[in-house]
Amino acid sequence: MSFFKDLTLRRFFPIALIACLIIAIALVKLQPRMTHEPSAALVTPVNAIEVKAYTVRPVITGFGTVEPDILLESKAEVSGKITYVHPQLRNGAILQKDTLIMRIEQEDYQLALQQAQATAASNRAKFREIQLQKSNLKADLSIVGKKLKLAKVELSRIQSLVKKQSISKSSRDTQQVNVLQLQQESQKLTNQLKTLPEQIASAQAALANAESIVKTQQRNLERTLIKLPFNARISQRAVDENQYINKGALLYSAQTTDKILINGQFALQHFRSLAKDFKAHQALLKEAFLSGFSSDTFKQLGLSAKIRLADNDSPYWQANVERITSQLDPATRTLGVIVSVDNPYAKIIPGTKPPLMQGMYTEIFLQGRAKPFYVIPRDALHENEIYILNTQNRLERRPVGNMRVQGKMVLLSSGLQAGEKLIVSDVFPAIPNMQLKATIKTDLQQSIADWVKEQ
Repeated sequence: MSFFKDLTLRRFFPIALIACLIIAIALVKLQPRMTHEPSAALVTPVNAIEVKAYTVRPVITGFGTVEPDILLESKAEVSGKITYVHPQLRNGAILQKDTLIMRIEQEDYQLALQQAQATAASNRAKFREIQLQKSNLKADLSIVGKKLKLAKVELSRIQSLVKKQSISKSSRDTQQVNVLQLQQESQKLTNQLKTLPEQIASAQAALANAESIVKTQQRNLERTLIKLPFNARISQRAVDENQYINKGALLYSAQTTDKILINGQFALQHFRSLAKDFKAHQALLKEAFLSGFSSDTFKQLGLSAKIRLADNDSPYWQANVERITSQLDPATRTLGVIVSVDNPYAKIIPGTKPPLMQGMYTEIFLQGRAKPFYVIPRDALHENEIYILNTQNRLERRPVGNMRVQGKMVLLSSGLQAGEKLIVSDVFPAIPNMQLKATIKTDLQQSIADWVKEQ
């Protein structure tokens, strides 16, 4: 029985296989014929803005540390005991100009001044005495001269009478003696007048010396009163009341509150981009190199500055460009530009705008003369190329040069035209002439306009 069963299975298998093949062929044949439909072109959606030209001041950024414009280390000009110290003379205190902050004992200097004044008065009296003596001698000499003239006339008359034998010779001799005496007195007075200029010069020198001593003692007395020469913030107090100090001893240190300086460090190639605009002011530059640069010179060149604390959250301070350092920084190879801020303690906003104090790290924005630029987002730049949506809504890859990166924007002076559509979203792959569909980002265009106003 098993034999007949196996034989039946062997006969059925080929029949089943053939039946399956027939069914498969029938299914393929009965399928409807495939028809090819024309494929729609691939369109890539992108975001774009309309290019506009703006007037922008190009800016380069540097960093520097706040330093006081004047840092004074006041030293004693006279010696003595400190008899007074201002109660607020402490580190960090702010005091006004001409505030009396210390006094040195004055008694010895007052006595020295009185002694010098007495000596000067004595020398002044001697000088007046010699001048009076000169006047008296001149008067005496004039009188003697007149007497001599009369005596000579009388002698001539007597001599004529002697020749006529109308008078004795003894009378003539007596008159001759009188004339000789008057001549001798005149000569004596003349000699005294000749020596008076030397006496006057000596008296004048003594008087000038005495008066200079008076001025020295007056200045020494004034030096016992130590006053602030400017509005100042105290950095250090070095002496205490009742302490004896020698001449030259440190009294205090202070820094001005009227002005601060910052030595901002800028990449040389960045500064060159601003300096290119100086070519239109050759005469001014020549004069400046001969006579020296000043803050007004940089203003005429269109260069200005503003600063803020390097935390990116603080408000700005307007600054003046003072000068450019004479050499590159040897470590960073950057150029130093000194900027100043007037009244750094004014318009303080607690918690927002603190006073600019020594040691604060700041960010400096150096601004050039305003020029027209095409302003585009920094993200729209792709390795010195920009993507343009042309009039056929196709991608155009365009290389650009002469660009300035300024914060989150890029300034282009060429390579674009007003009204063109700039792609501001990523396109990958960016195949030239590919079909695009743009969505205009008006909010981004407004943010660019707002950014330009901030500049």
